[in-house]
Amino acid sequence: MLPTLVTDVSLLKRRVTHSLAASIVTIGLFSSARAYAQTGQPETQFCPDLSRYYAEMTLADADDNKDARWAALATSLAELQSRCLRSSEYYSLLGAAQLNSGKLDVASESLERSLLLDPSNGAAQIDYAEALYAAGQLFPALQLNETLLARDDIPADLRDRLNERQTAWRSNTKQHFLQFDLLAGYDNNLNGAPGADQITLTLSGEPVLLSLNTDLQQQEGAFSNARLSSRQLTLSANGQSSWTNEVRGRVSQDTRSDLLQFDSRYSVIKPTRRRTLQWDAGVSSLFFGGSALYSAAQTRLRYQPNTSKRCAPVYEIASQYQRFHSQTALDAWESKATLGANCIAGENGANMLRYGFDAGYINNRALDARRPGDDRDGWQVNFRAQRAVFGGELTAQASYTRLTDDSSYSPILVNGAARWQERNQFLIQHRTPLRLGAKGALFLVNFYHQEQSSNIELFDLTDTAIEFGVSIAL
Repeated sequence: MLPTLVTDVSLLKRRVTHSLAASIVTIGLFSSARAYAQTGQPETQFCPDLSRYYAEMTLADADDNKDARWAALATSLAELQSRCLRSSEYYSLLGAAQLNSGKLDVASESLERSLLLDPSNGAAQIDYAEALYAAGQLFPALQLNETLLARDDIPADLRDRLNERQTAWRSNTKQHFLQFDLLAGYDNNLNGAPGADQITLTLSGEPVLLSLNTDLQQQEGAFSNARLSSRQLTLSANGQSSWTNEVRGRVSQDTRSDLLQFDSRYSVIKPTRRRTLQWDAGVSSLFFGGSALYSAAQTRLRYQPNTSKRCAPVYEIASQYQRFHSQTALDAWESKATLGANCIAGENGANMLRYGFDAGYINNRALDARRPGDDRDGWQVNFRAQRAVFGGELTAQASYTRLTDDSSYSPILVNGAARWQERNQFLIQHRTPLRLGAKGALFLVNFYHQEQSSNIELFDLTDTAIEFGVSIAL
Protein backbone atom coordinates (compact mmCIF):
# COMPACT_ATOMS: atom_id res chain seq x y z
CA MET A 1 0.00 0.00 0.00
CA LEU A 2 1.42 3.40 -1.00
CA PRO A 3 1.58 6.21 1.58
CA THR A 4 -1.50 8.38 2.15
CA LEU A 5 0.28 11.27 0.49
CA VAL A 6 0.20 9.41 -2.83
CA THR A 7 -3.58 9.18 -2.72
CA ASP A 8 -3.98 12.78 -1.60
CA VAL A 9 -1.74 14.08 -4.37
CA SER A 10 -3.44 11.83 -6.89
CA LEU A 11 -6.87 13.17 -5.93
CA LEU A 12 -5.65 16.76 -6.05
CA LYS A 13 -4.02 16.47 -9.43
CA ARG A 14 -7.21 14.95 -10.88
CA ARG A 15 -9.31 17.67 -9.31
CA VAL A 16 -7.05 20.29 -10.89
CA THR A 17 -7.29 18.55 -14.23
CA HIS A 18 -11.07 18.69 -14.17
CA SER A 19 -10.89 22.48 -13.78
CA LEU A 20 -8.55 22.83 -16.74
CA ALA A 21 -10.44 20.72 -19.23
CA ALA A 22 -13.44 22.44 -20.76
CA SER A 23 -15.08 19.68 -22.77
CA ILE A 24 -13.62 16.45 -21.38
CA VAL A 25 -11.87 15.32 -18.23
CA THR A 26 -8.16 14.86 -18.93
CA ILE A 27 -5.59 13.16 -16.79
CA GLY A 28 -3.26 15.90 -15.73
CA LEU A 29 -2.24 19.48 -15.88
CA PHE A 30 -2.65 19.84 -19.66
CA SER A 31 -5.12 19.23 -22.43
CA SER A 32 -4.15 17.27 -25.52
CA ALA A 33 -3.60 20.39 -27.59
CA ARG A 34 0.15 19.89 -27.83
CA ALA A 35 -0.25 16.28 -28.95
CA TYR A 36 -2.76 17.40 -31.57
CA ALA A 37 -0.29 19.97 -32.90
CA GLN A 38 2.52 17.40 -33.06
CA THR A 39 0.58 14.62 -34.76
CA GLY A 40 -1.73 16.70 -36.94
CA GLN A 41 -4.79 14.80 -35.65
CA PRO A 42 -6.53 14.46 -32.31
CA GLU A 43 -5.20 11.70 -30.04
CA THR A 44 -8.74 10.51 -29.49
CA GLN A 45 -9.28 9.59 -33.15
CA PHE A 46 -8.35 5.99 -32.38
CA CYS A 47 -8.08 6.01 -28.61
CA PRO A 48 -11.56 6.23 -27.00
CA ASP A 49 -12.68 8.93 -24.61
CA LEU A 50 -10.99 8.12 -21.30
CA SER A 51 -13.06 10.40 -19.10
CA ARG A 52 -15.11 7.56 -17.54
CA TYR A 53 -11.95 6.09 -16.02
CA TYR A 54 -11.51 9.12 -13.76
CA ALA A 55 -14.73 8.26 -11.97
CA GLU A 56 -13.42 4.72 -11.50
CA MET A 57 -10.20 6.18 -10.05
CA THR A 58 -12.19 8.19 -7.52
CA LEU A 59 -14.11 5.05 -6.51
CA ALA A 60 -10.86 3.07 -6.24
CA ASP A 61 -9.42 5.71 -3.89
CA ALA A 62 -12.50 5.52 -1.66
CA ASP A 63 -12.86 1.72 -1.68
CA ASP A 64 -11.83 -0.32 1.36
CA ASN A 65 -10.20 -2.82 -1.00
CA LYS A 66 -8.12 -0.30 -2.90
CA ASP A 67 -5.51 -2.69 -4.25
CA ALA A 68 -8.12 -4.88 -5.96
CA ARG A 69 -9.99 -1.89 -7.41
CA TRP A 70 -6.80 -0.34 -8.77
CA ALA A 71 -5.67 -3.70 -10.19
CA ALA A 72 -9.06 -4.14 -11.93
CA LEU A 73 -8.77 -0.64 -13.38
CA ALA A 74 -5.26 -1.38 -14.65
CA THR A 75 -6.57 -4.54 -16.33
CA SER A 76 -9.41 -2.62 -18.02
CA LEU A 77 -7.04 0.03 -19.29
CA ALA A 78 -4.53 -2.56 -20.55
CA GLU A 79 -7.20 -3.85 -22.96
CA LEU A 80 -7.11 -0.48 -24.76
CA GLN A 81 -3.37 -0.38 -25.28
CA SER A 82 -3.34 -1.39 -28.94
CA ARG A 83 -5.70 1.55 -29.70
CA CYS A 84 -3.89 4.14 -27.58
CA LEU A 85 -0.25 3.64 -28.48
CA ARG A 86 0.23 7.37 -29.19
CA SER A 87 -1.75 8.73 -26.25
CA SER A 88 0.27 10.25 -23.43
CA GLU A 89 -2.96 10.62 -21.45
CA TYR A 90 -3.68 6.89 -21.74
CA TYR A 91 -0.24 5.79 -20.53
CA SER A 92 -0.41 8.27 -17.69
CA LEU A 93 -3.75 6.76 -16.62
CA LEU A 94 -2.45 3.23 -17.00
CA GLY A 95 0.73 4.05 -15.04
CA ALA A 96 -1.30 5.62 -12.21
CA ALA A 97 -3.50 2.51 -11.93
CA GLN A 98 -0.49 0.20 -11.98
CA LEU A 99 1.38 2.31 -9.43
CA ASN A 100 -1.52 2.33 -6.99
CA SER A 101 -1.98 -1.44 -7.34
CA GLY A 102 1.66 -2.03 -6.37
CA LYS A 103 3.01 -2.96 -9.82
CA LEU A 104 6.01 -0.67 -9.63
CA ASP A 105 8.07 -1.96 -12.59
CA VAL A 106 5.29 -1.88 -15.19
CA ALA A 107 4.00 1.43 -13.78
CA SER A 108 7.42 3.00 -14.36
CA GLU A 109 7.44 1.74 -17.94
CA SER A 110 3.96 3.15 -18.64
CA LEU A 111 4.78 6.52 -17.11
CA GLU A 112 8.05 6.71 -19.03
CA ARG A 113 6.11 6.03 -22.24
CA SER A 114 3.66 8.81 -21.34
CA LEU A 115 6.50 11.27 -20.85
CA LEU A 116 8.19 10.21 -24.08
CA LEU A 117 4.96 11.05 -25.92
CA ASP A 118 4.50 14.31 -24.00
CA PRO A 119 7.44 15.37 -21.76
CA SER A 120 5.33 18.10 -20.16
CA ASN A 121 2.49 15.83 -19.03
CA GLY A 122 2.16 17.05 -15.44
CA ALA A 123 0.11 14.12 -14.12
CA ALA A 124 2.62 11.61 -15.48
CA GLN A 125 5.45 13.63 -13.91
CA ILE A 126 3.76 13.54 -10.50
CA ASP A 127 3.24 9.77 -10.61
CA TYR A 128 6.65 9.07 -12.14
CA ALA A 129 8.36 10.97 -9.31
CA GLU A 130 6.43 8.78 -6.87
CA ALA A 131 7.50 5.64 -8.75
CA LEU A 132 11.14 6.74 -8.66
CA TYR A 133 10.95 7.33 -4.92
CA ALA A 134 9.28 3.95 -4.31
CA ALA A 135 12.07 2.30 -6.32
CA GLY A 136 14.72 3.85 -4.06
CA GLN A 137 15.84 6.49 -6.57
CA LEU A 138 15.58 9.36 -4.11
CA PHE A 139 17.50 12.07 -5.94
CA PRO A 140 15.91 11.60 -9.40
CA ALA A 141 12.54 11.77 -7.59
CA LEU A 142 13.55 14.99 -5.82
CA GLN A 143 14.79 16.52 -9.07
CA LEU A 144 11.55 15.72 -10.91
CA ASN A 145 9.46 17.07 -8.03
CA GLU A 146 11.50 20.29 -8.11
CA THR A 147 10.76 20.55 -11.84
CA LEU A 148 7.06 20.35 -11.07
CA LEU A 149 7.32 23.03 -8.37
CA ALA A 150 9.08 25.34 -10.83
CA ARG A 151 6.04 25.35 -13.13
CA ASP A 152 3.78 28.40 -13.01
CA ASP A 153 0.56 26.51 -13.79
CA ILE A 154 0.41 24.44 -10.58
CA PRO A 155 -2.68 25.29 -8.45
CA ALA A 156 -2.00 26.39 -4.89
CA ASP A 157 -3.48 23.33 -3.16
CA LEU A 158 -1.51 20.92 -5.36
CA ARG A 159 1.67 23.00 -4.91
CA ASP A 160 1.25 22.69 -1.14
CA ARG A 161 1.04 18.92 -1.44
CA LEU A 162 4.09 18.76 -3.71
CA ASN A 163 6.02 20.93 -1.24
CA GLU A 164 5.06 18.58 1.58
CA ARG A 165 6.23 15.65 -0.49
CA GLN A 166 9.52 17.40 -1.27
CA THR A 167 10.12 18.12 2.41
CA ALA A 168 9.33 14.53 3.41
CA TRP A 169 11.61 13.09 0.75
CA ARG A 170 14.44 15.49 1.49
CA SER A 171 14.35 14.50 5.16
CA ASN A 172 15.63 11.08 4.02
CA THR A 173 18.92 12.63 2.95
CA LYS A 174 19.94 12.96 6.61
CA GLN A 175 19.45 9.94 8.84
CA HIS A 176 20.55 9.25 12.39
CA PHE A 177 20.90 5.82 13.98
CA LEU A 178 21.49 5.05 17.66
CA GLN A 179 22.26 1.50 18.79
CA PHE A 180 22.79 -0.04 22.24
CA ASP A 181 24.24 -3.52 22.74
CA LEU A 182 24.30 -5.40 26.04
CA LEU A 183 25.92 -8.83 26.23
CA ALA A 184 27.27 -11.25 28.80
CA GLY A 185 29.55 -14.23 28.38
CA TYR A 186 32.59 -16.21 29.44
CA ASP A 187 36.24 -15.75 28.39
CA ASN A 188 39.06 -18.16 29.22
CA ASN A 189 41.72 -15.43 28.82
CA LEU A 190 40.37 -12.10 29.99
CA ASN A 191 43.79 -10.45 30.23
CA GLY A 192 45.34 -11.83 27.02
CA ALA A 193 48.11 -13.55 28.95
CA PRO A 194 50.55 -16.18 27.63
CA GLY A 195 49.37 -19.75 27.73
CA ALA A 196 52.50 -20.95 29.60
CA ASP A 197 53.29 -20.34 33.25
CA GLN A 198 57.03 -20.27 32.47
CA ILE A 199 59.28 -18.82 29.78
CA THR A 200 62.76 -19.85 28.76
CA LEU A 201 65.59 -17.34 29.05
CA THR A 202 69.02 -17.72 27.49
CA LEU A 203 71.67 -16.61 29.98
CA SER A 204 75.36 -17.19 29.21
CA GLY A 205 74.29 -19.58 26.47
CA GLU A 206 72.30 -21.77 28.87
CA PRO A 207 68.49 -22.12 29.01
CA VAL A 208 66.91 -20.93 32.25
CA LEU A 209 63.24 -21.33 33.17
CA LEU A 210 61.51 -18.28 34.63
CA SER A 211 58.10 -18.60 36.30
CA LEU A 212 55.70 -15.81 35.46
CA ASN A 213 54.13 -13.76 38.21
CA THR A 214 50.52 -14.79 38.86
CA ASP A 215 49.43 -11.30 37.74
CA LEU A 216 50.78 -12.13 34.27
CA GLN A 217 49.16 -15.54 34.05
CA GLN A 218 45.95 -16.31 32.22
CA GLN A 219 42.74 -15.21 33.99
CA GLU A 220 39.35 -16.61 33.07
CA GLY A 221 35.80 -15.78 34.09
CA ALA A 222 32.46 -14.23 33.21
CA PHE A 223 32.17 -10.74 31.78
CA SER A 224 29.60 -8.14 30.69
CA ASN A 225 29.99 -6.13 27.52
CA ALA A 226 28.10 -2.90 26.68
CA ARG A 227 28.32 -0.76 23.57
CA LEU A 228 26.64 2.47 22.52
CA SER A 229 27.06 3.62 18.94
CA SER A 230 25.67 6.46 16.85
CA ARG A 231 25.76 7.00 13.11
CA GLN A 232 24.92 10.14 11.17
CA LEU A 233 24.28 9.35 7.49
CA THR A 234 24.09 12.04 4.81
CA LEU A 235 23.00 11.14 1.28
CA SER A 236 23.71 13.17 -1.84
CA ALA A 237 23.22 12.72 -5.56
CA ASN A 238 26.90 11.72 -5.89
CA GLY A 239 27.20 9.35 -2.93
CA GLN A 240 26.97 9.31 0.83
CA SER A 241 28.96 10.23 3.91
CA SER A 242 28.67 8.95 7.47
CA TRP A 243 30.10 9.76 10.86
CA THR A 244 30.14 6.91 13.37
CA ASN A 245 30.98 7.17 17.06
CA GLU A 246 31.18 4.28 19.47
CA VAL A 247 32.00 3.65 23.12
CA ARG A 248 32.41 0.10 24.40
CA GLY A 249 33.15 -1.24 27.86
CA ARG A 250 33.84 -4.68 29.33
CA VAL A 251 33.82 -5.48 33.03
CA SER A 252 34.59 -8.76 34.76
CA GLN A 253 35.70 -10.27 38.07
CA ASP A 254 39.29 -9.48 37.06
CA THR A 255 39.14 -5.67 37.28
CA ARG A 256 42.74 -5.36 36.04
CA SER A 257 41.57 -6.52 32.60
CA ASP A 258 38.51 -4.27 32.31
CA LEU A 259 38.32 -2.52 28.94
CA LEU A 260 37.03 0.84 27.80
CA GLN A 261 37.28 1.76 24.12
CA PHE A 262 36.37 4.85 22.10
CA ASP A 263 36.12 4.97 18.30
CA SER A 264 35.19 7.72 15.86
CA ARG A 265 35.18 7.29 12.08
CA TYR A 266 34.22 9.39 9.09
CA SER A 267 33.45 7.65 5.79
CA VAL A 268 32.70 8.83 2.25
CA ILE A 269 31.35 6.53 -0.49
CA LYS A 270 31.32 7.69 -4.13
CA PRO A 271 29.60 5.20 -6.47
CA THR A 272 29.48 5.54 -10.26
CA ARG A 273 28.30 3.28 -13.02
CA ARG A 274 31.77 1.71 -13.30
CA ARG A 275 33.14 1.66 -9.76
CA THR A 276 32.62 2.38 -6.06
CA LEU A 277 35.21 4.39 -4.16
CA GLN A 278 35.26 4.53 -0.35
CA TRP A 279 37.48 6.60 1.93
CA ASP A 280 37.60 6.29 5.73
CA ALA A 281 39.43 8.19 8.44
CA GLY A 282 39.17 7.62 12.15
CA VAL A 283 40.66 7.64 15.62
CA SER A 284 40.42 5.13 18.46
CA SER A 285 41.62 4.83 22.04
CA LEU A 286 41.79 1.84 24.41
CA PHE A 287 41.93 1.85 28.20
CA PHE A 288 42.99 -1.36 29.97
CA GLY A 289 42.60 -1.86 33.71
CA GLY A 290 41.73 1.81 34.17
CA SER A 291 44.82 3.18 32.40
CA ALA A 292 45.26 4.52 28.86
CA LEU A 293 46.96 1.80 26.88
CA TYR A 294 46.76 2.57 23.19
CA SER A 295 45.52 5.18 20.71
CA ALA A 296 45.52 5.15 16.93
CA ALA A 297 44.67 7.31 13.94
CA GLN A 298 43.97 5.57 10.65
CA THR A 299 42.86 6.16 7.10
CA ARG A 300 41.79 3.76 4.36
CA LEU A 301 41.02 3.92 0.64
CA ARG A 302 38.94 1.17 -0.96
CA TYR A 303 38.23 0.69 -4.68
CA GLN A 304 35.77 -1.80 -6.18
CA PRO A 305 34.93 -1.98 -9.90
CA ASN A 306 31.24 -2.63 -10.62
CA THR A 307 30.62 -5.84 -12.49
CA SER A 308 27.73 -8.12 -13.42
CA LYS A 309 29.83 -11.15 -12.48
CA ARG A 310 29.33 -13.08 -9.26
CA CYS A 311 32.63 -11.84 -7.82
CA ALA A 312 33.89 -8.26 -7.84
CA PRO A 313 37.56 -7.47 -7.19
CA VAL A 314 38.41 -5.14 -4.29
CA TYR A 315 41.59 -3.10 -3.84
CA GLU A 316 42.47 -1.42 -0.57
CA ILE A 317 45.29 0.54 1.02
CA ALA A 318 45.35 1.60 4.67
CA SER A 319 47.69 3.40 7.03
CA GLN A 320 47.64 3.71 10.83
CA TYR A 321 49.60 5.64 13.44
CA GLN A 322 49.93 3.65 16.69
CA ARG A 323 50.62 5.34 20.02
CA PHE A 324 51.33 3.38 23.24
CA HIS A 325 50.85 5.75 26.13
CA SER A 326 52.84 3.98 28.84
CA GLN A 327 55.50 2.50 26.50
CA THR A 328 56.31 5.08 23.85
CA ALA A 329 59.18 2.90 22.60
CA LEU A 330 56.48 0.72 20.98
CA ASP A 331 55.04 3.56 18.85
CA ALA A 332 54.76 2.63 15.18
CA TRP A 333 53.38 3.49 11.77
CA GLU A 334 51.66 0.59 10.01
CA SER A 335 50.71 0.35 6.32
CA LYS A 336 48.75 -2.33 4.53
CA ALA A 337 47.95 -3.10 0.88
CA THR A 338 45.18 -5.62 0.16
CA LEU A 339 43.70 -7.40 -2.86
CA GLY A 340 40.48 -9.36 -2.54
CA ALA A 341 36.98 -10.05 -3.86
CA ASN A 342 33.36 -9.76 -2.78
CA CYS A 343 31.14 -12.53 -4.09
CA ILE A 344 27.54 -13.73 -4.21
CA ALA A 345 26.39 -17.34 -4.58
CA GLY A 346 22.83 -18.55 -5.05
CA GLU A 347 19.72 -16.58 -5.90
CA ASN A 348 18.24 -13.60 -4.08
CA GLY A 349 16.48 -14.52 -0.86
CA ALA A 350 17.12 -17.07 1.84
CA ASN A 351 19.46 -19.15 -0.33
CA MET A 352 21.83 -16.28 -1.10
CA LEU A 353 25.36 -16.57 0.28
CA ARG A 354 27.55 -13.47 0.45
CA TYR A 355 31.23 -14.10 0.95
CA GLY A 356 34.57 -12.46 0.42
CA PHE A 357 38.27 -13.00 0.83
CA ASP A 358 41.42 -10.94 0.65
CA ALA A 359 45.17 -11.10 1.16
CA GLY A 360 47.42 -8.22 2.10
CA TYR A 361 50.98 -7.18 2.84
CA ILE A 362 51.67 -5.47 6.19
CA ASN A 363 54.60 -3.20 7.02
CA ASN A 364 55.00 -1.92 10.58
CA ARG A 365 57.74 0.66 11.03
CA ALA A 366 59.10 1.50 14.47
CA LEU A 367 59.07 5.20 15.36
CA ASP A 368 61.54 4.74 18.19
CA ALA A 369 64.94 3.08 17.87
CA ARG A 370 64.40 1.48 21.28
CA ARG A 371 61.52 -0.72 20.11
CA PRO A 372 62.32 -4.43 20.57
CA GLY A 373 62.57 -6.16 17.19
CA ASP A 374 62.68 -2.81 15.31
CA ASP A 375 60.56 -2.87 12.10
CA ARG A 376 58.39 -5.84 11.20
CA ASP A 377 56.50 -6.99 8.15
CA GLY A 378 54.31 -9.85 7.09
CA TRP A 379 51.02 -10.74 5.50
CA GLN A 380 47.41 -11.47 6.33
CA VAL A 381 44.57 -13.41 4.69
CA ASN A 382 40.88 -13.04 5.58
CA PHE A 383 37.68 -14.86 4.73
CA ARG A 384 34.12 -13.83 5.56
CA ALA A 385 30.68 -15.27 4.77
CA GLN A 386 27.11 -14.21 5.46
CA ARG A 387 23.85 -16.09 5.02
CA ALA A 388 20.27 -16.12 6.30
CA VAL A 389 19.73 -19.18 8.50
CA PHE A 390 17.66 -20.22 11.56
CA GLY A 391 15.34 -17.23 11.20
CA GLY A 392 18.21 -14.73 11.33
CA GLU A 393 21.60 -13.98 9.81
CA LEU A 394 24.77 -16.00 10.32
CA THR A 395 28.15 -14.33 9.84
CA ALA A 396 31.53 -16.08 9.93
CA GLN A 397 34.96 -14.48 9.77
CA ALA A 398 38.40 -16.09 9.79
CA SER A 399 41.89 -14.62 9.44
CA TYR A 400 45.51 -15.71 9.48
CA THR A 401 48.37 -13.28 10.14
CA ARG A 402 52.14 -13.78 10.17
CA LEU A 403 54.61 -11.07 11.18
CA THR A 404 58.41 -11.20 11.46
CA ASP A 405 60.69 -8.71 13.22
CA ASP A 406 63.67 -7.29 11.37
CA SER A 407 66.06 -7.76 14.30
CA SER A 408 66.37 -9.51 17.64
CA TYR A 409 63.55 -8.95 20.11
CA SER A 410 65.83 -9.58 23.10
CA PRO A 411 69.32 -11.15 23.45
CA ILE A 412 68.08 -13.30 26.37
CA LEU A 413 65.19 -14.86 24.43
CA VAL A 414 65.76 -17.72 21.91
CA ASN A 415 69.45 -16.81 21.67
CA GLY A 416 68.64 -13.37 20.31
CA ALA A 417 66.77 -14.63 17.25
CA ALA A 418 64.33 -12.36 15.41
CA ARG A 419 60.78 -12.89 16.66
CA TRP A 420 58.01 -14.25 14.45
CA GLN A 421 54.31 -14.49 15.29
CA GLU A 422 51.42 -16.38 13.73
CA ARG A 423 47.85 -15.60 14.71
CA ASN A 424 44.63 -17.41 13.78
CA GLN A 425 41.30 -15.74 14.58
CA PHE A 426 37.78 -17.04 14.11
CA LEU A 427 34.44 -15.33 14.81
CA ILE A 428 30.90 -16.68 14.37
CA GLN A 429 27.90 -14.43 15.00
CA HIS A 430 24.20 -15.12 14.66
CA ARG A 431 21.66 -12.30 14.77
CA THR A 432 17.94 -12.99 15.17
CA PRO A 433 15.41 -10.14 14.75
CA LEU A 434 12.98 -9.59 17.63
CA ARG A 435 10.76 -6.89 19.14
CA LEU A 436 11.18 -5.30 22.55
CA GLY A 437 7.96 -3.36 22.89
CA ALA A 438 7.96 -0.78 20.10
CA LYS A 439 11.72 -1.12 19.56
CA GLY A 440 13.39 -3.18 16.87
CA ALA A 441 16.12 -5.40 18.28
CA LEU A 442 18.43 -8.31 17.57
CA PHE A 443 19.29 -11.30 19.72
CA LEU A 444 23.04 -11.88 19.39
CA VAL A 445 25.18 -14.98 19.86
CA ASN A 446 28.93 -14.50 19.39
CA PHE A 447 31.69 -17.12 19.50
CA TYR A 448 35.32 -16.01 19.26
CA HIS A 449 38.57 -17.98 19.23
CA GLN A 450 42.14 -16.78 18.84
CA GLU A 451 45.35 -18.77 18.82
CA GLN A 452 48.75 -17.12 18.60
CA SER A 453 52.11 -18.86 18.36
CA SER A 454 55.66 -17.52 18.30
CA ASN A 455 59.26 -18.64 18.64
CA ILE A 456 59.20 -16.65 21.91
CA GLU A 457 56.98 -18.35 24.50
CA LEU A 458 55.91 -15.01 25.95
CA PHE A 459 53.78 -14.47 22.84
CA ASP A 460 52.08 -17.88 22.75
CA LEU A 461 48.43 -17.57 23.76
CA THR A 462 44.93 -18.85 23.20
CA ASP A 463 41.68 -17.01 23.87
CA THR A 464 38.14 -18.36 23.54
CA ALA A 465 34.98 -16.44 24.42
CA ILE A 466 31.24 -16.84 23.98
CA GLU A 467 28.62 -14.20 24.66
CA PHE A 468 24.85 -13.66 24.39
CA GLY A 469 22.88 -10.46 24.37
CA VAL A 470 20.65 -8.00 22.60
CA SER A 471 21.19 -5.08 20.24
CA ILE A 472 18.48 -2.41 20.43
CA ALA A 473 17.78 0.39 17.95
CA LEU A 474 17.06 3.46 20.10
